[in-house]
Amino acid sequence: MDFKLIWDGNVLLAETPTWDPGLDRLIWTDLYAGEVHETDLEQRTDKVWKAGSAIGCAIPTDDPAILLVAVDDGIFLLNKEDGSREPVADPEPGRPDYSLSDSRIDAAGRILTSTVSKYYGTADYRDDMVGSFYMVDTDRSVHVLETGVNQYNCMTWNSAGTQMFVVDSHYQNLLVFDYSIDSGPSGGSRIALPLKEYGVPDGISIDVDDNLYICHWAGRITVWDKHLNLKEVLEFPVPQVCCGGFGGPDRKDFFVSTARYAYSPEQMEKRNGAGGIFVGRNETSGAELNFWKV
Repeated sequence: MDFKLIWDGNVLLAETPTWDPGLDRLIWTDLYAGEVHETDLEQRTDKVWKAGSAIGCAIPTDDPAILLVAVDDGIFLLNKEDGSREPVADPEPGRPDYSLSDSRIDAAGRILTSTVSKYYGTADYRDDMVGSFYMVDTDRSVHVLETGVNQYNCMTWNSAGTQMFVVDSHYQNLLVFDYSIDSGPSGGSRIALPLKEYGVPDGISIDVDDNLYICHWAGRITVWDKHLNLKEVLEFPVPQVCCGGFGGPDRKDFFVSTARYAYSPEQMEKRNGAGGIFVGRNETSGAELNFWKV
């Protein structure tokens, strides 16, 4: 894949590019500004909503006026028409120093999410500042899957729904859980791939052939086949590669969000498009994402 800048967002950290096929628009987030963007790439327009705090993700729903957002104080339904928020779940109440990270929805409609210390990535962070990994079931009940989590990021499922892959950014591993669409994960995680040699992993996507695409904060995307053999290392135009998502009419457009975190103006001169959205054309369609049913 060859990647080109398609939207020069120029934000500190762009995340979770998600194609909404009902609107033919790209949903993505500005993590630190706590903003949700809905970008029409053909018309070159961009609508923005405030989510209320730093944002872990924004996921479309079956109502075009509603988005599911994970923010500092819980998971909410964000009404795009009036900006109001309806609470869905608060996995970790009473911990203002923690926020929700990237979240996804499984084929049954459950939400998988995790918490991370707001000090993560700063000089004040300690390894004992840990969060947890959660499942919010379809009845909105919250279940703890794992504790002692430093930073989990994105997750995805194989086409059979028998495995859930989770990126452990802190220890730089790809984790896997045995999974059932009927009941969710069974047992704990195990290491599926060590990823340290490729750079810190962040987002993960999967295509219809069960190939995995892992974004690394090292100017690359690694591609792995369904047996977890390395297929390809895609070099990227900017270093901090955050998260990918398939979209377009045939789901072969691979949108990738990036960051300009802690770059000086001089460094930005050599990093054109950092903090924006890039796109590459893939040979294989991405797997269809699961959205929230209001």
